[in-house]
Amino acid sequence: MSTRMKPVLGMWATFMLLSVAMTFLDQEGMSKVAEPVFGMWPSMIIIWLVVALFFDWVIQSTGMRFIQAAIVLALAAALTLTGEWMFEGLALSRFLFEAVVGLVYWVLAATVYGKLSR
Repeated sequence: MSTRMKPVLGMWATFMLLSVAMTFLDQEGMSKVAEPVFGMWPSMIIIWLVVALFFDWVIQSTGMRFIQAAIVLALAAALTLTGEWMFEGLALSRFLFEAVVGLVYWVLAATVYGKLSR
């Protein structure tokens, strides 16, 4: 695990930087977020660390390439948004925006993970 710590922390830092950027770029989406249990930023720190560790586990378990795993996970996340779009009335433009942003998050973070793994 110690050899994989640098890529995991790099991926986590990428997710955090993207989250900070999105709080300024997407005021509409951030205003609809319910109050997290531990507060906004402590919750983001925890969840992105769990996500980075999960990604590392997926890579180690499946042997998939970094970008391939990122795309699969981004598409899985987009599929979960489909229910919100169909059943809860999320606007199609908002659905597409969130799906594309999710794909960008995963691909950028996986690229950092891959570069730091070498």
